[in-house]
Amino acid sequence: MSNPADAHPLTHISHSPPVLSVPFDPRPPEPLPEEPTVDLKGYFNTLYDSRWLIGSITAFITVVAVLYALVAKPVYEANLMIHVEEESPNASKNILSEASSLFETKKAAIAEMELLRSRMVVSRAVDNLQLYIEVQPKYFPVAGFWFATQNAGNLSNPGLFGYGGYVWGGEKADVSVFEVPESWLNREFVLTARAGNRYRFSGGGQRLAFDGTVGQRYRVPLPDGLLEIKVDRLYANPGARFRIKRKSRLGTIQAIQSSMVITEQGKQSGVIEVKLQGESSARINSLLSEIGREYMRQNLARKTEEAEKSLAFLNQQLPILKRQLEQSEDRYNQFRNAHGTVDLREEARMSLTQAAAARTRRMELIQKKTELLSRFTEDHPVVVAINRQRKEVDAEIEAIAGRIRTLPVMEQDEARLTRDIKVNTDLYTALSNTAQQLRLISVGRVSNVRLVDAPIAPEKPIKPNRPLIVAMAVVTGLFLGTLIAFTRKAMRGGIDDPQKIERMLRARVVYASIPHSGNQDKLMRKCKPDGVLPLLAQILPEDPAVESLRSFRAALQFSMPHFKNNVVMMAGPTRDLGKSFIAANFAAVMAASGKRVLLIDADMRNGHLHRYFGVERGKGLSRAIAGGAGVDEVIHRNVLDRLDFIPTGELPTNRAEFLLHLNFGTLLETVSPQYDLVLIDPPPLLAVADALIIGAHAGAVFLVTRSAVTTEGQINESIKRLNHAGISPRGVLFNDMALRLGDYRSQYGGGPQLAYVA
Repeated sequence: MSNPADAHPLTHISHSPPVLSVPFDPRPPEPLPEEPTVDLKGYFNTLYDSRWLIGSITAFITVVAVLYALVAKPVYEANLMIHVEEESPNASKNILSEASSLFETKKAAIAEMELLRSRMVVSRAVDNLQLYIEVQPKYFPVAGFWFATQNAGNLSNPGLFGYGGYVWGGEKADVSVFEVPESWLNREFVLTARAGNRYRFSGGGQRLAFDGTVGQRYRVPLPDGLLEIKVDRLYANPGARFRIKRKSRLGTIQAIQSSMVITEQGKQSGVIEVKLQGESSARINSLLSEIGREYMRQNLARKTEEAEKSLAFLNQQLPILKRQLEQSEDRYNQFRNAHGTVDLREEARMSLTQAAAARTRRMELIQKKTELLSRFTEDHPVVVAINRQRKEVDAEIEAIAGRIRTLPVMEQDEARLTRDIKVNTDLYTALSNTAQQLRLISVGRVSNVRLVDAPIAPEKPIKPNRPLIVAMAVVTGLFLGTLIAFTRKAMRGGIDDPQKIERMLRARVVYASIPHSGNQDKLMRKCKPDGVLPLLAQILPEDPAVESLRSFRAALQFSMPHFKNNVVMMAGPTRDLGKSFIAANFAAVMAASGKRVLLIDADMRNGHLHRYFGVERGKGLSRAIAGGAGVDEVIHRNVLDRLDFIPTGELPTNRAEFLLHLNFGTLLETVSPQYDLVLIDPPPLLAVADALIIGAHAGAVFLVTRSAVTTEGQINESIKRLNHAGISPRGVLFNDMALRLGDYRSQYGGGPQLAYVA
């Protein structure tokens, strides 16, 4: 006749998960719920279980962000806006020109944007403001600047406890001259304020140090060159230190060029915006204003450069021509005074007219050549053509002069003097008119670039944006905390829901889901390292964990008639699953129901159940198996009402073989009829073989798992080993289940509690 316990034999099939044997249950089986495709509840539970981790990470990142937002130096932004107009719009347009203009790219604004960033403009601003000289107070690292801004209107007592020379207020220093040898560029020196409007110069990794007076210029000869310095103002108490650095001029220019943001507002609008950011509102405003002024000045100078060069040449020639005209008039007056008026004949008048016309043409060629030389060289084809025409005119003049020489001498002299006066008068008048026109051009020339918005010193910094930083820190903290929580869960691989075990094993095998208690944690914190452990079932019998054990007690009492004996073993795959905690408290719960219970600590590796009852381990299981004591001698009677206990005894050396002794089976057969329940706590199942040896004597074996620790692989491997040893585990105890919001167990004990592992 077969044993009822073998009605559902436990076998492990390699290609499918092991199936636990289910005890007799008169109720009809209920279908297992299918695992959802997206386990939203599982995700929420993971977040809820890791709420302290996520909250801690979020709080840490938020605190760091708040500190950064408080101590970070403010960054200001100034801007200016320039409009580039078309210089010479086409007045006459036809259909083809208008159509082609749709496909033209406006390049004027692009060119002006590059000119704004050019060294020609930026270098003048750097030189005018002496931006290559950097002078800053010496603040305490990280938070010193923030304290200084809070006390900006006052002078502070320098140093930290009198040392370091750190400043904590509105100290300032102005240096107008600071020149160092090239090898000393970008080195940091120190100015230390002294009493009596004096200072001390030192640092830079050099032994050089000297004292100076504010307002005086010093020149110090050095092996590499000359050091010059002039401190114009020193607003600080004695002992305050300032960092001074002579930066490279080219490096300063390039740094400004890279920090300038120049963009065109709109497509082909010709409106250019220049932005510049910096830690000093006044500094960036001055720099951007200087860049704008220098750019406008150079742009206007570029437009009037041609007219100014021509005007300069004419201003040199006009006095010479004026003297020549006056000399011609003087000679003609002298001739008339000496000889009176002479009537020239028609031929003489014609010759004079031709000569005058030729001279006029030569004058025009000279004037045109003068204008061309302001733009071209002598080798230009246009200038060469003018020279050729001038030679032809000179030849014509020479021919006319030959004819005139045939006239009487007096007539020749009069014609020559009259001719000189006319030519010089015409030439001087023409050049005077040209010069006047160029003056009007120079004065009235308007640049095609106008400054629309001049820079204004910003009142509020654009960085750091404290609310945004804090908000981003909170979001980042929540994201990182969530990522770490899910990563930790994935790396651990532990099962956090008892339903997953039942779906995995395809049977309702979870006898109890035991939440751990925060009350037990509080009791454990009060215990001494080697003292008596608190027994929760005795101290706080209404705790949710104890209530769960009572539920297991009811299920076990219902199933025990179908076991081969009343010996029950609590086996755990690994350590730290709370197996000993469950064994001790469950034994107390069974005893409290009026049953006679014997609790045996069979963990010959690390058993410590004796600490729950305040007894010594010396006389125990190992001595009874070895035959050194009788069964009655090793049983500690009534450690609790109707609860007896056998500790491990002295731990033997050959522990696994020790349990194979026949005395162990004899001991169980002896004590089993004396009790309603014999409860055994063995070592971890996967670590050693002791649990397999003990399980062969047990009527029922229950696997103890821990939430978020025990994995599917450990459960499968434990069942497989038990199967190979001919043991069919009856069910699973799911320990350390976190109480979550909405869980019916959270009604006990005031809500979720922390877990405890014995």
